[in-house]
Amino acid sequence: MNAALAAVFAVGTGVVVIVVAVAVVLVVLIVALSLRGRQVRAANRRHELGEAHERAGRAERDSDITEEQAGPRAGDES
Repeated sequence: MNAALAAVFAVGTGVVVIVVAVAVVLVVLIVALSLRGRQVRAANRRHELGEAHERAGRAERDSDITEEQAGPRAGDES
C-alpha cells in the first residue's frame, strides 16, 4: 500500500511541477510580448513626430513663399 501511495504522490507532484512550469512560461511570454508592443508603439510615435516636424517645415516654407510672392505689405516701407 505504501508503494501505491508513493506512486500517487509522485504523479501528483509531477503534475504540479508541470503546471507551475507552464504558468511560468506563459508569464514570461506575456511580459516579453508586452515589452515588444511598447517598443513598437514608441517607434511609431517617433515616426509620427518626424512626419509632423516635416509637415510643419513644409508649411513654414510655403508660408514664406506666399509672403514673397505677395510683395511688400502696405505698412512695410523700409
